[in-house]
Amino acid sequence: MKTVTKKEAAKRFDQLGDLAYAGETVVVTDAGKPWIKLVRASKPTRGKSAAEIKARLNRISREPIAGAAEVLSRLRE
Repeated sequence: MKTVTKKEAAKRFDQLGDLAYAGETVVVTDAGKPWIKLVRASKPTRGKSAAEIKARLNRISREPIAGAAEVLSRLRE
């Protein structure tokens, strides 16, 4: 966790934003007390391939799932 003053944060916002995006928590202080915390908004997600989804569906149910073939065909487009 990195701690910076409000004034320093204003000068280096881009750098601190990059740190937060990379997973580092940045605490900004005002008069020596925590004021705000910069953290990544959300973790990036990786889309699953049609093959991964089909394999998971097969593990869940051995019976065909209504509409699954249509959804998988759309994913391949």
